[in-house]
Amino acid sequence: MSTVLICCYSKSGNTQAMAHILADAVKAAGGDVVSKSAQDTTNDDLKAADAIAIGSPDYFSYPAGYVKVIFDEALSIKSLLSGRPGLCFSSHGGGARIKKPFEELMKSIGLKLVAPCVLSQEAPAGETVDEIRKAGAALVKAIGK
Repeated sequence: MSTVLICCYSKSGNTQAMAHILADAVKAAGGDVVSKSAQDTTNDDLKAADAIAIGSPDYFSYPAGYVKVIFDEALSIKSLLSGRPGLCFSSHGGGARIKKPFEELMKSIGLKLVAPCVLSQEAPAGETVDEIRKAGAALVKAIGK
């Protein structure tokens, strides 16, 4: 079975809510989920996953520090991650300028984005929930391609 690592940092709970919706979507599409906090995510976790989803709040148009550390550490294993399906997701309070920098960080460690960064203004609802579900299915579908 295909394993999707979902790691995120969440202070208010909004990004974590996105991660839960994503996990349910991955499972519904036939994938296995490993959920980790950004603080506890290691290169071994990244290497063991068939696909990787990383979530963070939008802090000054950039991911949280704990999430940035994942990318800093993963540079040393970029060749092992190259081409794996990836997805980034973020909650924000209204700025929503994290998309481009977050996507660039995902690509910098070799991940192939299966969808644009999913953004949620505060708690996920409505169309955002649908976007998260579609992205979860796309992650599972992209494994092995």
